[in-house]
This record gives sequence, structure tokens and C-alpha cells, in this order.
Amino acid sequence: MNSQAQQPLTSFSFEGILIERVIIHKIFARTGTEMREPKRSTKFVKFPEEALDTLQLRIYKALGNKSHGIEMSIAQDDADSFFQKGAAMLSCGDQDFIELSRKLALDLAKAHMNTNAPGGMLAVLKGRVGENSSPFLAVIKADIQDGFKADEDDENVTAEYISSLLLTEAQKLYKIGFLTPVHSRAPLNGKYDPADFRAFLFDHLMTATESRKAAGYFYNTFLGMSIQASSKKLTQDFFEYSKSFIDTAPLSMDEKLDLHEALRAELRSQTATISAAEFMTKNIPQPLQDSYLSFMDSKHFPKSAVVKDVEYISAKLRRRRKYVFANGVWLSTPPDADESTIKIEPQDEKGTTIVTINSRIETQN
Repeated sequence: MNSQAQQPLTSFSFEGILIERVIIHKIFARTGTEMREPKRSTKFVKFPEEALDTLQLRIYKALGNKSHGIEMSIAQDDADSFFQKGAAMLSCGDQDFIELSRKLALDLAKAHMNTNAPGGMLAVLKGRVGENSSPFLAVIKADIQDGFKADEDDENVTAEYISSLLLTEAQKLYKIGFLTPVHSRAPLNGKYDPADFRAFLFDHLMTATESRKAAGYFYNTFLGMSIQASSKKLTQDFFEYSKSFIDTAPLSMDEKLDLHEALRAELRSQTATISAAEFMTKNIPQPLQDSYLSFMDSKHFPKSAVVKDVEYISAKLRRRRKYVFANGVWLSTPPDADESTIKIEPQDEKGTTIVTINSRIETQN
């Protein structure tokens, strides 16, 4: 058990996902202190082309560039780990694939013993991804929903109740583990090397406050993955690279001040992840958005989301903002000051600036 922490490689593209095999098992919530045996399939699911296209799109949207897909470190690599089973499934025959997927279903049922998580479906998929058609293995744990299917004829519209819906467009309650090789080396002494693979995670809970414990049974207990040890450095890189882009962008000083504050606010927020694409969408002016992503890509910052850890930049986030005027006057404000605290308005072409401070003077030095 244990492997070296992997360093982030070049950005990974989830474009062109093609699914080749799918098998689905049913997982049940634990019953008190007892594990309930999963209902395990013995055959692949044969989806029509339209259904496969939809499933491929769901995976791309979850793990792709503008989402919260997170690159992970492979922490457990012993013979019975998800990693060893998953790596073997990338090149084994159909019957071995089915048998290993059944073992994964049992592993997930055991992982449920550490949580009150609901049951659901476990889909195990193999396919190809990216311009190099790299093989991948994905596991999806999805909650089961219910709903209505509308039918109509020339005279009437009716609705049929369906008690088991899976991965609908509106559904957010699912998790994905994703494994793909970066080197095609054979296993040594029957074991694959985690350094030859990249692992990714999507979990709707990972985007929320205090989410790591809630998501732990899936990514840690079941997948044997951990948050990359480089999260602190990646967060620092995100701050420094974004700050550098803003400083050199063709923007007015006011626009740069606003973007710097938006950057600090993003890093002070309670969200668990950061993403260059998401920060761009929310804050960067549209004409500069492509330039921002190209700049971040040139710095080799991951396109996928990364777990936020501000330890290396906490002092910079706490630092008060300082406004320096051409005549030597300067103002200092708290890092989280907004327009309800202070408002700065350029007034005319002569350079007059109106500063409105929503407070009384407390001291004068």
C-alpha cells in the first residue's frame, strides 16, 4: 500500500471519449452494521448509439476542462487495490473484465460500511479518450432517481412513472473515478506502477464547503486515491499566474483592481476547488478569455480543477489593499473591502478621483 505522490503532468484533455464496454452493478446502503451484498451483473450492457453518446457527454461534462474534475494521487497500489484491478482491466479479456468489475462492486459495498451514503448503481466502463485514443477505465457511482416519461399520440399526452432513472441531465448526485495510462509498460512482478498512470475524480460534493470527509468513502476507501500533495503549490501558481496576467492585460487601472480583488475573493471563498476556466468565465472580460486560458496553459497550469489549499499564499490573501495616487496620497483597505466599505470613482479627464468611505474617522495619526 502506498506509492509516491505524483506530480501534475501536462494538461489532460477529455475530448473524444469513446466507450467500448459497460457493465452495471447495484449497490445497497448498509443495513445497520451489516453489509448488504451488491447485486452483481454477469453481462455487459448493450446501449444504443444515442444512449452511448449521452453517457460519453455526461463523463466529458463532469471531468472536462470547465468542470470540477480533479487530478488525484494514487495512494494505494497493493494487489487488492482499485488501482491494480483497474489497470489490469485496461488490457484483459471480456470474462476477466466482468469478474474484476464484480470485485469492484463488492469493494464499493464494503466502503459503504464507513458511511451513511445511499445505495445506487455502479457503472464500470472501458474506452478510449483524447487525440491519441488512450485507453481509460471509469467507474461511476450514481444515485437512483424517479420521474415521469411523457408519451403522446395524435389526440392525447400521457405520462408513465419510472422508478429507476440513472444519470439524468439534471442529476448532480454522482461520482466518477477515472484511470488512464501515460506509459504502456507491463506490470513488474505482477504489479503495475502508479507512476505510469494518471487518475482523476469527479464528485459533486468536492465542490462544496467541508467536502473532503463527505467524499472520502469513494475516493479514499474505494478508489485508494488522495488529494495531490502539490495542492498548495498549484494554488500558489494559480494566484501568481492569474495576478501576472491581470497586471499585464490591456485594462484600465480600475478594471485591474476589480480583477485582483475577484482573484483574492475566489481564493478566500469556501469552495473546495479552483479552476482557471471557471475563474475566467466568472471574471475575465470576454475579449481576454482566450488569452487568459492560453497564458495559463503556457505556464502548464492544469486545465482540470485542483483542490484549493492557500497555505503558501495565506499572508498575501490577508494583506490589506493599498491605493496609491499620483500626488502621493494613498489609502489602505481590508482585503475583503467592497463597495459597501469604500467606493473609488474616477471623476474627469484631469485625474480627479472621488473616494467615498462608508464610515466615520476613528483615529488620525
